[in-house]
Amino acid sequence: MELRHLRYFLAAAQAQNFTRASDSLHITQPTLSHQIKQLEDELGMPLFDRVGRSVRLTTAGELFQTCAKRALQEIDSGRDALYDLENLKQGSLTLGVLSSFGTFFLPLILADFNAAYPSIKITVLRLRTGEIVKRLLDGELHFGVAYLPAGADQFSVEPLFNDQLALLVGDRHPLAGCPGIALKALSEQRLILLTSEYNTRKLVDATLSVNGIEAQIVMEMNAIEPILATVRHSTLATILSARLVHEMPGLHQIPLTPTATHTVAIFTRRNSYPSAAARALVEAIRARF
Repeated sequence: MELRHLRYFLAAAQAQNFTRASDSLHITQPTLSHQIKQLEDELGMPLFDRVGRSVRLTTAGELFQTCAKRALQEIDSGRDALYDLENLKQGSLTLGVLSSFGTFFLPLILADFNAAYPSIKITVLRLRTGEIVKRLLDGELHFGVAYLPAGADQFSVEPLFNDQLALLVGDRHPLAGCPGIALKALSEQRLILLTSEYNTRKLVDATLSVNGIEAQIVMEMNAIEPILATVRHSTLATILSARLVHEMPGLHQIPLTPTATHTVAIFTRRNSYPSAAARALVEAIRARF
């Protein structure tokens, strides 16, 4: 069994079609079929059911897919260890971060990092916490910045900071400049919130529910930037993480009493070897907090 057998197998499993998989691998379809047949012969059982032009994993194939992914992740970790010998003169990083973190904190960190290590290529994906967790487990990210708990038992986790919910309003809102507001008074506010799949929205809903507050949610959006723009130019209010949207022009942050807190943390896969580039960027992020 060779590495190409594992890579070909995983590509076919993902595409569920040998032709599409061979195209993505830049090999011919007969070559892919032959390599898969070699792998099945060596393992002594079929990994795919052929259904017309499509293929799907057998029970054995599903089990082997998990093992093959893990094996390739370990090999990639070994390669990262070898790249350390280059002393950060080359390499690449892919990280997944919360949308707000990627908008309000990461740009300055990346600007300084790029000045120090100009040969390191960085790909940043703004994702929800659940997507960060999934992509980390699939080996698609070197590390992530997300909310706890987010499957914390599956990762090495380093908390960065605790963040409280706050009410945000624009200059035109009657509460602009208010030093604080009771949580129960939110029932009188017309709110624009993140959509329900976001962790911040889940925390907002749970906090309101526990305190018996029925909110007037008049608008929902799946991104923070348009929410803030709408609040800035209207009399609507929103509830977001206080630290992640701190001191923005045209917006007023009003503390809530009582409030709710969640923790932003750095997530890495357990038992993986972080590259020197990943360690350097994690250290740069850590230094900001």
